[in-house]
Amino acid sequence: MKLRRVYPLIIGLVVVPAAMMLTVGILMLVFGRQKQDYVFGTLILALVATTILGTIGTLVVLYREAYVSRLQTDFVNKVSHDLRTPLTSIRMFVETLQLGRIADPAQEKEALEIISAETQRLSVLIARLLDWARMESGKRSYDFRRQPLGPIVDDALRAVEPQRIQTGAVVRRDLPEGLPQVYADRDALADSLVDLLQNAFKYTGDDKRISISAEGSGNAVAIVVADNGPGIPGSDQKRIFDKFYRGKDPLERTIEGSGLGLSMVKHVVQAHGGRVGVKSELGKGAAFTVLLPASEARKP
Repeated sequence: MKLRRVYPLIIGLVVVPAAMMLTVGILMLVFGRQKQDYVFGTLILALVATTILGTIGTLVVLYREAYVSRLQTDFVNKVSHDLRTPLTSIRMFVETLQLGRIADPAQEKEALEIISAETQRLSVLIARLLDWARMESGKRSYDFRRQPLGPIVDDALRAVEPQRIQTGAVVRRDLPEGLPQVYADRDALADSLVDLLQNAFKYTGDDKRISISAEGSGNAVAIVVADNGPGIPGSDQKRIFDKFYRGKDPLERTIEGSGLGLSMVKHVVQAHGGRVGVKSELGKGAAFTVLLPASEARKP
């Protein structure tokens, strides 16, 4: 159990009782024997309050531990499945080629292309897990530079262009002229926008309409990725940026994802001195907003 998770127990079972006993001691010194009944009554109330607070603190810690443990178990199961799937395909096609069961050159080429694609998929997943591990350990480094936002957005749009072509989605880019520059790591920020765009592709239906827009407001720049999907329930909006967390809708369990994407977006945006949030209504899509300080508002 991490130390920060023990804090409620320490407060509930040690700090509060010590403070209350000290208070009772002071009362006894101040009032003396003529107020002895009052002092003992206060002591009893203090003990009762201590028991209640300690029990609540213990239950909070135990519930949190059980919840995090369940999320971690779900995450491990999901990642194990995501790793096993491409490995199974690679092994199957390699064994087939080794046994010489594919005589047609065209089919052999197709099998090699599948192996290459699955290898790439596996590499991306492993790189993502390693990136997340660096974030969790505080070892993720950033190359911050003052730069315009437009090229960063264009990098993200180029990365999801194959999905746009494959799905026939309508993707709108709306960046006005004269936006303030941002002090950012180009690759890290572009990757975060890619995560938001890919979420939009995954959670919208056949008629995909996605937009990425930005506006400058004072010393800040707001980037908004919006979609016409089914929307996000209010209860999920509060937790959606937590690591491992995925929506409670059982239909979403059929959609690929480890529950790390939005958590990583939050980490990167906070490292840029910004914040990320979501606004959504059921049946009316979702809009994720990344709010960053303009380069003039942040010192290198």
